[in-house]
Amino acid sequence: MPIFSANCKPTHLTQASLVILLPVYNDWTSLQLLLSGLKAALPPEYGRCHIVAVDDGSEEEAPEGWAGDFDATLIRLTHNIGHQKAIAIGLSHAHHNLSFDRLMIMDSDGEDRPEDAVALLRAAGPKGLVVARRTSRQEGLLFRSFYRLYKALFYLLTGKRIAFGNFMLMDRANVATMVHYSEIWNHLAGAVIKSRLPYKAITTHRGRRYAGRSKMNFNGLLLHGLGAIGVFIERIASRLLLLSVSLIFVSLLAIGITVFIKLFTTQAIPGWATTAVSSMLIVLLQSFLLSLFTIFLYLSAQGQRKFIPAHHYTDYVQSINQKNRGE
Repeated sequence: MPIFSANCKPTHLTQASLVILLPVYNDWTSLQLLLSGLKAALPPEYGRCHIVAVDDGSEEEAPEGWAGDFDATLIRLTHNIGHQKAIAIGLSHAHHNLSFDRLMIMDSDGEDRPEDAVALLRAAGPKGLVVARRTSRQEGLLFRSFYRLYKALFYLLTGKRIAFGNFMLMDRANVATMVHYSEIWNHLAGAVIKSRLPYKAITTHRGRRYAGRSKMNFNGLLLHGLGAIGVFIERIASRLLLLSVSLIFVSLLAIGITVFIKLFTTQAIPGWATTAVSSMLIVLLQSFLLSLFTIFLYLSAQGQRKFIPAHHYTDYVQSINQKNRGE
């Protein structure tokens, strides 16, 4: 069972028809149950399957024989950095070190069901990208309400609809494209939308966790949503700038009309012009400050050095443990 250091790669590419990428954080029991389900559900026609589990700084060690009969790679990260970044690292590792036809990304806790994994494979052609669009969720009413609010806010700020998550299947060419998008470091689904890669969506249902409790709480959902919105920072900046310029124009127009009515007509009500002009000046000042904030936000985003997962992912890898059949 070869073990590679963080900055070392295998001397040969591991062959597999399908790679299944699973971020893990202390969910080893759920992971083993999921792999058992996948073993039973995956038809042999899809060829040799290789599991890539990204251990996102778990406090618990991976149990012996966690991968069962699968060929597998366990990537241990230096510390907990979040499941989006863990996925980006797994994608980059697979791109550099595995030879495969297609790669599937799933949650390791059972909420992405083995039968839906088979549905993704059946919906996919030899090439392309297929995503799972969930029509039901198991969380409470409050969580679902805030999730709908997040999707509405995402559409309002970006003009894009987001209706899928990490559960997806892509071919090798799409993997090679996505690992060079810095945006997958913060939000994979948002990066897929931004990349404009064509994709097919199929309907699935979120399953129940095999064990333990979900790590996604309100704070996690908030950060996850901000990550998705941050993918489109340039589009958001342009929309905010357009809004601020429009408000400035409307304020100046309103001030001009107010002054005209005050000076050149007899319809002015005493005292109203001062109130109206003062209100418009406040709007004008706020709009000007919004435009300055937007410009600085855009320039700051453009001035930052981009983190390209394909090039920099090993900075967060502590060890890589690979198991193939017969070893």
